[in-house]
Amino acid sequence: MNPRLEIKYLNLEKSRNRLLDVLEGLDDDILNTPPAEGKWSINQIIYHLIEVEKLTTGYVANKLQKKESLVTSSFTHSFKSLLLKLALRSGRKYKAPAVVADVPDTVMLHKMRQHWDDTRFKLEDVLNEVPGELMDKCLFKHPYVGPLSITQTLSFLQDHFDHHERQIQQLMKNLVKL
Repeated sequence: MNPRLEIKYLNLEKSRNRLLDVLEGLDDDILNTPPAEGKWSINQIIYHLIEVEKLTTGYVANKLQKKESLVTSSFTHSFKSLLLKLALRSGRKYKAPAVVADVPDTVMLHKMRQHWDDTRFKLEDVLNEVPGELMDKCLFKHPYVGPLSITQTLSFLQDHFDHHERQIQQLMKNLVKL
């Protein structure tokens, strides 16, 4: 794996494992309790994170296999990637794209952890397949900002995780008050 990708991947793994270790101490009934009508529970947020990673990984894997019409990352792509980063760090809430907005009412954390493990192993495999000559090519198309390079894609996954981790931490604080 390219060293730049490996660093980003390992940071994603560290973040994920830290969060799951904290959540495993909580009961699934609590984790499946939405904070309000129409709001996601902690487990629903985790489910959403997994789905985003799964679909992103699949998209990149497909692009790597086809290798057709790959756009070279430009200043515009970098700028849009930066805007995405700033948006996710802003603390604002955004409507999830339809493809990853459908979450089940109830889901068990131990089952999701296994599913997330499988998704991460697939991501690792895909990252190992990225040849050096494609590092500056756009291998993922974000639904709002468009094409991203593989490093920008991993940055998006980390920023997306961090965005939702802050939400989860707030939900956990509120659960402790109950």
